[in-house]
Amino acid sequence: MEQEIDIRKELETARAKARQIQKLSGDGAEIDAYWEVVCGDVLAAELALREQRGEWEIASLTRELLHYARQLEGYDFMLNSLYSAVSRMSKALYKHPRLKVELLDFFLLVVNRIEAQAGHELRASEDLSVEIRFMSRNIEFADKGQLDQIRDEGHLKHDPVEWTRRWEEVIDEANRIVDERLADHPRGMGYCHAYWFELADVLKENFGIEWRSPAVMNPGVMFD
Repeated sequence: MEQEIDIRKELETARAKARQIQKLSGDGAEIDAYWEVVCGDVLAAELALREQRGEWEIASLTRELLHYARQLEGYDFMLNSLYSAVSRMSKALYKHPRLKVELLDFFLLVVNRIEAQAGHELRASEDLSVEIRFMSRNIEFADKGQLDQIRDEGHLKHDPVEWTRRWEEVIDEANRIVDERLADHPRGMGYCHAYWFELADVLKENFGIEWRSPAVMNPGVMFD
């Protein structure tokens, strides 16, 4: 818990410094202030994911990261650092396909800028392009209401409703409510089942969304 308090405290301090900057001028102290927010966003997201608490905040942390990272992208010496930060955030962000594509689009921009500097292509460029195309295809089908055309990326099946815009609009609030309900529940073996049960209930009762959990979608798979 002390680690969580420290990360959040440092992030708030970084935000306060960054808010004082009207427009990024290239001054080293200003760039450092923006970069500290980006780092804090990544660390806070990773901590929420690791401890299974406050995951509903990851989307807002991602949006904040993009706000500051986009202004840092114009400085060549920041590209490698941005590559690392955005890569880590992309691994922490789930359940927000449209926001994820936005993040990956920026990631690809950073990779392309690094490629231009290095004079050769990086493997990450093609990997990102493939992932963006896959996700964009599913989003397009979801927006058209053609959920039966949506495909899963891996072996596990997920409810196609997770690709809809409505899902993306309400999932953070739903997760916040579930967090409150399970505040005293141990985060260990079997927690996922309690989480999925509560999430399905909240989505149905509060937002009118019928959602099938990974356990329901994959009846032959054991989850712990």
